[in-house]
Amino acid sequence: MEVELITKADFNVIYEENFDRVYKAAVKYSGNHHSAEEIVQNVFMKLFTNMDNVEKEAAKAWLLLTTKDKALKLKRDRKKECLMEDMEGEAEVRLSESVENPEEFFERKIKDQQFMELKKGIFEALYEKNPRWYEAITITYVLEKPQKEVAENMEVTLDVLHSILYRAKKWIRENYAEEYAHLNKA
Repeated sequence: MEVELITKADFNVIYEENFDRVYKAAVKYSGNHHSAEEIVQNVFMKLFTNMDNVEKEAAKAWLLLTTKDKALKLKRDRKKECLMEDMEGEAEVRLSESVENPEEFFERKIKDQQFMELKKGIFEALYEKNPRWYEAITITYVLEKPQKEVAENMEVTLDVLHSILYRAKKWIRENYAEEYAHLNKA
């Protein structure tokens, strides 16, 4: 039995016979008249461009399956669009809240700047105190490299690295805990 593919003449007949069926399926799966029209157009366009690969006997099933697939994908994509719009709307609300109270915004900016200056001061003092501590802290916590990798790069064992990190953090706490607490309270 020879497989008969769709020709251009067959396409017109298939379109006329199946348009209503495809439209109803599109409405059923998309739940929206406007989306259904878009889906029907896309399905028949896909059939036209791929008719050399679709059997004439399987055209009806192919149309319905493709319609269902396109409708469900469109519905899923639209749901994602709505979620993104909601997230953007929340960001705009947060932005408008911060803009509504310029005094709080200004205070937060000053506080952020003070924390940045404190951090810069800590790192400068740490480097002066012990360059290896500075290297270990920077690579481990700022660059977020795995401690095993940091130990290998510094050519020390993991236990030695832990000791270096412990001593560096202890020194930072002893010398900057009050200043940090004062900034945090302000």
